[in-house]
Amino acid sequence: MTTSAQAKPVWDGFILPDDLSVYIGKKTLVKLILDAIEGLNARTAAREAGATGNPDFQPAMMLTLLTYCYATGVYGSTDIELNMQHDRMICYLCAKNYLNLPVLREFRRYSRDRIKECLATVLRRVWELRFCDEDACPMAAASELGVSIGRWLDMRPTPDFTAEAEHRILRAVRADSMAMDC
Repeated sequence: MTTSAQAKPVWDGFILPDDLSVYIGKKTLVKLILDAIEGLNARTAAREAGATGNPDFQPAMMLTLLTYCYATGVYGSTDIELNMQHDRMICYLCAKNYLNLPVLREFRRYSRDRIKECLATVLRRVWELRFCDEDACPMAAASELGVSIGRWLDMRPTPDFTAEAEHRILRAVRADSMAMDC
């Protein structure tokens, strides 16, 4: 028996990679995230500051960190902690603070809607930069099919960025759940 979620995956037809920095670079990705957070007016999220219980992790910083990680394919809290040693951008975003795994999970739980909205905004913007701007680089796969990228994109519906953002957050929840089962 298959459910409707199993029959048609959320990412069906979505052509952005797990790691968006492949398309636009890490610095540009962080700039897009910061622009999205500014649009969400993260400075007024005082209730989220109390949710973490850690004065070092401010809501805007945590939102930036988790959005960046989910936009680059780093989902599990343990993976975020490990990548802090290997990914200079994650280290920079953490302001060299030690990551408390329960704090990351708690922030994700209480700020899920804000993370999803910010991530969806970033996904949409990367899509627009990569495929809709004048200077966009066409995908080789579309030209191999004998279809111009413009016509190919016109034939396909615009991806559901909110659903993709939710899918990435669910992957993070699953990764943390699996880590706790071990």
